[in-house]
Amino acid sequence: MLDKKIKFFFIFEGIVTLFLALDIILLSLQGILKVFAKFNFLPWIVIGKLILVIVNIYVLFNAYFRAKEKLIFPVRKITKILQNFALGNFERTIHYSWSNEMGDLSNAVNRLGKRFRQLTEEYSFLKENFYQLLDCIEEGVLFLYGNTKIFFLNKRATELLGIPLEKITGKSLLSVIRNYEIIKETEEALRDGKIRELNLSYLIKEGTYKVLIIPVKENLKIINCVILIKDLTYVKNMEKVKTELIANISHELKTPITSIKGFIETLLDGAFKDEEITLRFLNIIDFEIGRLYRLIVDLINLSEIESGHLKIKNEKLKLEEVFEEINLIFKKRFEEKNLEFSYKSSISEMISDRDKLMQILINLVDNAIKYTPEGGKIWIESGGQNGEVIIKVCDTGIGIPEEHIGRIFERFYRVDKARSRESGGSGLGLAIVKNLAGALGAEIKVESRLNQGTKFIITFKS
Repeated sequence: MLDKKIKFFFIFEGIVTLFLALDIILLSLQGILKVFAKFNFLPWIVIGKLILVIVNIYVLFNAYFRAKEKLIFPVRKITKILQNFALGNFERTIHYSWSNEMGDLSNAVNRLGKRFRQLTEEYSFLKENFYQLLDCIEEGVLFLYGNTKIFFLNKRATELLGIPLEKITGKSLLSVIRNYEIIKETEEALRDGKIRELNLSYLIKEGTYKVLIIPVKENLKIINCVILIKDLTYVKNMEKVKTELIANISHELKTPITSIKGFIETLLDGAFKDEEITLRFLNIIDFEIGRLYRLIVDLINLSEIESGHLKIKNEKLKLEEVFEEINLIFKKRFEEKNLEFSYKSSISEMISDRDKLMQILINLVDNAIKYTPEGGKIWIESGGQNGEVIIKVCDTGIGIPEEHIGRIFERFYRVDKARSRESGGSGLGLAIVKNLAGALGAEIKVESRLNQGTKFIITFKS
């Protein structure tokens, strides 16, 4: 607009100047002709006057174009640069050679462009880092503007809401989210400016979710909105596990203590006078104390493993020596139940923590002895495949019903509670096995058929 006004001014000024010049020429010619007619001057005088007039016209037009060069061209350049600034392009600068006010103005515009460029780079850097930070947090975050249009959402929000990250910006909340309650409460929050808190049991799957809808105000006017989504499913599950764990520990401690207390009271009431009864009661008390001891030791071990403070000491192990040690540990129990134990290995060595591997095998073999009938078989196999070491602990025991297989590694979970308590089990053995295997970088799975046997397969990654 400024460029057009300046251009009009100079065109108007040029036309006025031209008419003045022509008027001067005509007046001059008219005067010269009158003088010539009156005094009979020579024609060269007329020619001289004409030349003088032409020189005056030249000086006038030269002054006009010099003024135009010094004013309109710089203004056009500055206007073009400022238009680029408005479009976000701050790279271009004005190359000038003027030492007047136009030079000062051009220098100021160049400094302004440089500062704008610095501020834009700083803003882009801060925005990018802010978005990266939001992608790292556990909560889902959505920024809305205008009429519930999405300005930004982080990676976690896309996961919780089950929507793709691409091409979401600028779309309305209604077209992206299918949860009516969130949409309704967001619209109300944008109307009245009050924070909303929702507790949901379903987004794209069942769980426990907390949603905060926070209107953002500027000068008492609601300009946009922030939605925070927190998945509390894991926390709630852990609280449930904790409650169940406390209940299970209380039960496991109460059962043997009640038994011990009952037998001691019976002895104190006079049963100790019968030597045979006293010996039988003392054996039962000793068995129950053994259960308590194993429970406490297993709880300590499990707590140490799950705390992440377990120290792993890897070394080269000869597998046949490890398996023979297992045989010696359980030799008496094998003989008591007439169980056949064997082992074979297609690899001779592996790198692992000896004590932790021994604890895994002891727990699995102990479990196999408990659930394998007399005359059955228990064996250990080991081999290698694709750089991995695979160890299998197998038995011909009673097996595990299919519906229980997914839960056998849970703490205090028992397939046959009566049999487990009779054998003195704490209910933590397989939980310890799974956590120890994970600490050694191994995976464990189980295959079982009812009344045919069970096979635990431990795969140590290379």
